[in-house]
Amino acid sequence: MELALAVQDAKQLSLLENRERLSPMEQETIAILEENIKRKFQLTEPDRLYFGSEFCQYRIAELTDVQKAYEYTRERGYAFTFVTPYVPENGMKLLIPIFEWLDSREDAVEVVVNDWGMSYTVATKYPNLQIVIGRLLNKMIRDPRVAHLYNQKNAPERAKSVFMNSSFETPYFRQFLERLQVKRIEYDSFIQPIEKSVDREGLATSLYLGYGVIATGRSCLVGTLHKPREEKFQGDIQCKQQCCHYIAQMENTRQQLGQLPVRTMQKGNSAFYQQTEELVGNVLDWADDMQVDRLIVSPKIPV
Repeated sequence: MELALAVQDAKQLSLLENRERLSPMEQETIAILEENIKRKFQLTEPDRLYFGSEFCQYRIAELTDVQKAYEYTRERGYAFTFVTPYVPENGMKLLIPIFEWLDSREDAVEVVVNDWGMSYTVATKYPNLQIVIGRLLNKMIRDPRVAHLYNQKNAPERAKSVFMNSSFETPYFRQFLERLQVKRIEYDSFIQPIEKSVDREGLATSLYLGYGVIATGRSCLVGTLHKPREEKFQGDIQCKQQCCHYIAQMENTRQQLGQLPVRTMQKGNSAFYQQTEELVGNVLDWADDMQVDRLIVSPKIPV
């Protein structure tokens, strides 16, 4: 089992050695993760660094920051993985110089893609980059208002069978990944169990821990707070990186489905839920059973 630490920008590289910049909730989450990972897999130190944002083109790092992170990992003996978000054309242009530099490294470099256009670009133009299909392309039930209902004993078996799977559990999808020469796929933390599938066998599997993604999109709540109503939630904004400073806690005001079993929050253009200790224990048991070979931990709520 490999342990990877995920940071979204160069300022967070210090988190590999110092956790003082974490918020109380982030400190609580990382403590739960480290304790359970150590107990289950006897892992205490990371082997790999994940660098980059999964969620927003405005958080794509400068090439100099990618180079800094790459050298940082080399000096400390870590493996390096570059993480990319879903992007429009402008975002693609920002990633091309980074791909060209990484492709010129002596050793092959992993690139996590969360955009099918970028997966095609990497597969056809950069032979020294290894494609990893990110968790945002792995479609599954994510809504914490309903996900736990699919693990109840009285839930219809047919519904459970459908919703306790992800998009990777289909034969056609596996054939598509083979054409892209993909050898690793990634799973998000989940509330309902995911059943084992023969269509996933032969692919290396990674699992994100700590903060599960509920939803993400190009509209940014905190980035448009200062805008008049008619200009809010536009796709293209002049981003000031407000997401690095503000987090909105989300509360369920409609009680038809009962109290939410997890704490939820929005950061930038994405909504997350915090894994409880029970969920962490359950998903680590799943990882062991499913032969997951990499765990990914983000000390900060990612964006």
